Amino acid sequence: MQRVFLNVNDNGIFLLGFPLKLSPTEQKLLVAICERDATIEELSTLLCEGVSRQNVAVHINSINRKAELISGRRLVIFTNECYTLNPYM
Repeated sequence: MQRVFLNVNDNGIFLLGFPLKLSPTEQKLLVAICERDATIEELSTLLCEGVSRQNVAVHINSINRKAELISGRRLVIFTNECYTLNPYM
């Protein structure tokens, strides 16, 4: 799957051409969000039954901190009750 600013392939995840070093959990969440916008409940289920909404938010925050080091912007935003890729990247 490929976006103008995000490339997810067998070699890893690249943001603006630079490797985005994510944990396996962060990668799983980001790939799910790339495939389609996802609610907190869907992402919690993806990780494991019983994972709290707060844990999902912590992982998304970690993805955004790492992305900001490369792009200066958050990669994932929360809008309309779903996590989605930032359209202003």
